[in-house]
Amino acid sequence: MNIAQLRDIVTTLLTAQPDLIGSYTLPDGKTIPAVYVVGQKGVPSEWKVAGMEATIRQYATPKSRAGVGVAHALMQWEVMLTQYNPDGKEIADAMDRMIRRFPDATYQFLQGTDISYERLRVIIPDHQIKRLIR
Repeated sequence: MNIAQLRDIVTTLLTAQPDLIGSYTLPDGKTIPAVYVVGQKGVPSEWKVAGMEATIRQYATPKSRAGVGVAHALMQWEVMLTQYNPDGKEIADAMDRMIRRFPDATYQFLQGTDISYERLRVIIPDHQIKRLIR
């Protein structure tokens, strides 16, 4: 899986009816779905977010093990869902959808407080078998 495929899967999964994804309002007033791939920089500070946001790390974290003539590469993708609406229940519904789509992922729910938003961190494994270089 690559980042474009993962972004498409997450976007499709969370925008199915009912649509759980919030929106970004850009400086020119245009709105777009609140799904962002985080690379060297995060979501631009001038973008206003409403509802639930999904951010996806651009690169998977590798965890490899060598076998006989092959390497088993476990790549781990990180998706972070953040609920900016304190009265919303989108994150609970999103967790249900993510669990049914990625049952082997690791889920860490972070309860919201008076100084932080509710968040769900999802680590999605992506297994790959590769030949060793000799």
